[in-house]
Amino acid sequence: MPTEGLHSSPPGTPPSRVAGVPTVSVIVPTLNSASYIRSAIDSALAQTHPVLEVIVVDGGSKDGTRELVAGYGEPVRLVDQVKSGRRGIAAGRNLGIEAASGEWVAFLDADDWWDPGKTAEQLAALNKCPDAAMSYTGVCVVQEPSGERWVYPARSPREIWPQLRWQNQFGTSTVIVKRRVLTELGGFREDLASCEDWELWVRLRLHRSFVCCPAPLSFYRVVAHSTSHGLQRHLDAIPQVSESSMVEGLSGWRRWIVQRRLWAVQLYGGGVIARENGSPKAISLLWRSLAHWPFPNFLPIRYKTLLVMLVRGSRTQGN
Repeated sequence: MPTEGLHSSPPGTPPSRVAGVPTVSVIVPTLNSASYIRSAIDSALAQTHPVLEVIVVDGGSKDGTRELVAGYGEPVRLVDQVKSGRRGIAAGRNLGIEAASGEWVAFLDADDWWDPGKTAEQLAALNKCPDAAMSYTGVCVVQEPSGERWVYPARSPREIWPQLRWQNQFGTSTVIVKRRVLTELGGFREDLASCEDWELWVRLRLHRSFVCCPAPLSFYRVVAHSTSHGLQRHLDAIPQVSESSMVEGLSGWRRWIVQRRLWAVQLYGGGVIARENGSPKAISLLWRSLAHWPFPNFLPIRYKTLLVMLVRGSRTQGN
């Protein structure tokens, strides 16, 4: 994908619009992210296909995030989410979409960052498939503070469907979407307490095609702290999510299968997170996962995980 005409400007100045060259707006929702957001913004500005703008939507930071962002100047700009009266990360991303002017919108969480070639590779893949409205990449998970890394290549659009209906297949920071399509579909659902990104991916897939770049061009930072609050919010959202776009166009036993599998996968994931946080809910969540879908040919690791936890629990009690 040619990028001539977009990277003739000095660093820190907005690139010019050139006919035929796709433009990308980057949306970064943030709240008290001063420790990490510089890495995110710098990675967006370092793209080999320069981005048109970086829109940071701040939800009321008190740690110096706003001042740090303001210090960049154009093409980085700050949107005050508090003034809008709309709360939550879905609303923050929607405010970014509304403020964006690029042909494409790329999402980047404040504690993640990108490989310099990410947007160029995604736009090249999209150029080969004119009907596609979204591209996603593989991801590299980085554990802090150890720096240990795990690489997860992206699976093809053919491989992730219909599994996407019951399990999210990619992170928000890996995604580029055509802005016009986002607007037509109404953006992220602000009424969902969690899973708003996953629900949108399913809605997009039902109406448009995807392309992927398998390489891990996005970096996801895992910080060692408790995620119990986020886990409970996620679990509380499952009933609403299971009645959303996840089952659009389905009826009868097909709808029932997707809903039961969705519950099984999400409860299993919740059990794993609870285990990592030392929560006593872990075993209960795994039992509930099996109750929703007990067949061992689906996510068989659930049985092994539960067995290991039961054995370890019995040993602990024995000591």
